[in-house]
Amino acid sequence: MNNDEILRLTASENQFRIFAVQCTTSVQKARDLHDLSPISTLLLGRLLAASAMMSWDLKHPKAEISLRVDGDGALQGAVAICTAEGKMRGYAQNPKLFLDNPADNLKPGKHLGKGIITVIRNDAKKTPYTGTCELVSGEIAEDLAAYYHQSEQIDTAVNLGILIDQDARVRSCGGFIIQQLPFADEAISEKLRMNILATPNISDLMDMGLNILDILERFVLKDITWSMMDSREIEYACNCSRERFANALKLLGKSELQEMVDGIKPVCHYCSAEYVFSHSDMIDIINQL
Repeated sequence: MNNDEILRLTASENQFRIFAVQCTTSVQKARDLHDLSPISTLLLGRLLAASAMMSWDLKHPKAEISLRVDGDGALQGAVAICTAEGKMRGYAQNPKLFLDNPADNLKPGKHLGKGIITVIRNDAKKTPYTGTCELVSGEIAEDLAAYYHQSEQIDTAVNLGILIDQDARVRSCGGFIIQQLPFADEAISEKLRMNILATPNISDLMDMGLNILDILERFVLKDITWSMMDSREIEYACNCSRERFANALKLLGKSELQEMVDGIKPVCHYCSAEYVFSHSDMIDIINQL
């Protein structure tokens, strides 16, 4: 059963806004679809969790947010996308990476190397907004907090947790984003900071049976007034189709399509679905041009 969701809360009389997510089922689906190695599961899981929370600011129902990391290390990077309707998809650039040292397979930040994090907001009816920031550590939570500080001048705390077993089965995945609004009480801000520091690893807490709201209430927002504003279900769901691939092929032009005239079998980056275009299919596409 899918109980994945994102939550929106406020704290201390709207001085802080909070987004939270639990997405264990969705990240497990992504792992299964792409047959991800442990280190790639950790990276993509964190990106999916973050993109889900960031999607709450999207206004248009067809809008989506993309979160991408690119590094010069062996892990290379990954992409996660979430729509305004809570449909997530993504892929890892080196999905089968296994490192010789077993401990290294649990350290995606180390093997991303130097690189950038990119945020793209596509509001469907406007020109997409793109913001970038150099990777701080490759641990995504720190990188995303740095992005908010540098690109949007918003003091932000980000916590992302994912726990996997030796077979890369996802036992828990979730996180939260807390943003301090202008003129927030510094004493409350410090209380929040201390609460976050005292909070155990959230993926461990989720693995023990707590949901993300339990964790916020018992640890992160302890002794702080807060209000639940809204919640929304999320799921891993690709939007690919045979028609979309056919339309994409038309953009290549006749000369390039002629080189594929014997037939092709393109595979979707996001869900690994394969679409077969036979010789006659390719002729039909060429004739439509």
